[in-house]
Formats: sequence, structure tokens, C-alpha cells
Amino acid sequence: MASAAVSITKYLRFFRKQRLHSVLDYGAGTLRNARYLAEEGFEVYAADLPAQVERIMAMAGRRQLAGVLNCDELGASRLGVDLVISNYVLNIISDGSEKSSYLKNIVLNLRPQGYLLVEVRCRNQSLECCQGTCAGGHRCSDCIKTYSHGELNDLLAPYGFRHVCHYYRRHSVAVLYQVMGH
Repeated sequence: MASAAVSITKYLRFFRKQRLHSVLDYGAGTLRNARYLAEEGFEVYAADLPAQVERIMAMAGRRQLAGVLNCDELGASRLGVDLVISNYVLNIISDGSEKSSYLKNIVLNLRPQGYLLVEVRCRNQSLECCQGTCAGGHRCSDCIKTYSHGELNDLLAPYGFRHVCHYYRRHSVAVLYQVMGH
């Protein structure tokens, strides 16, 4: 059995209780989460950047998937999945327009009332900024790539997402959202 991110295993019972069946792993990388969910009986689509899609197509685990998409195809695909998972992708995207495109693609591919599970690296609240320049504004190179659940809520609210629940781990926060409007 494939291993998955802790957030995926932690919310697996919730996914089953809500009768979620189809999943888009957006930023699928090595297919760790996609393979795990497929083995658990979910219909899973994987999406990533073109160069990573080429690598995915050579992976044996792709045969377990319902489909593999280049992220550029998501604007037109309208998959209507029950759940989108995003693990650490928002930590990588620094450009505002790319982030906006990423979030719009999530909404376009979720069914009405569908769910989004976001896991990101979080800021260590007990330490001062490594460069001492943020002063609460979180502008240094280390802090700008991290989020609190409140910052994620602010980022996702304009796209129609409602915070369902969240939890923190040592270096990450996982937040479950439901899209309220389309």
C-alpha cells in the first residue's frame, strides 16, 4: 500500500462519511497521495506541470488513476470532482497571477459543495523571523512561503471557500474547505 500525507490519512474517514468518490490531486508530484487514495477505492485524477506529467506518465502508479492532466488543461476540463487535494503547492507558487489561476482551476473542477484539502508549510510562530525584517508583515524569503490557517482562509474566501476545520502539525497546517458557490 502506498503511503500518503498525514492530512490525507487523518481525513480519510471524513471523506468516506461524506461519500466522496472522485478526487483531483492538483500538484500530484510523485503520485504518493493519488496512489494511496486510488488504493482506498477513490477515482483519482492527477494534475501537474507539463514536465512532471511526463515523469508521471512513466510511473507504474499512473495505471491506478482515472486520468493524468497537464495543469494547463484544467481550465477546460471541468472534472466535477468531490475533492481536490493540494499538498504544499501554495508554498511553491509565489506569483500572484499563477496562484489565482491555480485557485480558479480548483473551483472549475470541483462539483458544487465539493471539498478542498490544503496542506502547507506553516510559519513557526514561536521564532522570530530569520532575517528580522518582517516585523509581522512576513516579507522575507522564508516567511513569504508559509501560511497560517487564517491567511489561507483570507486567500480562499474570494473563491467561495468556507473553512470547515484545520489542524497544525510541527511544520505544517492542513485546512479542509467546502466551496459554497460556483
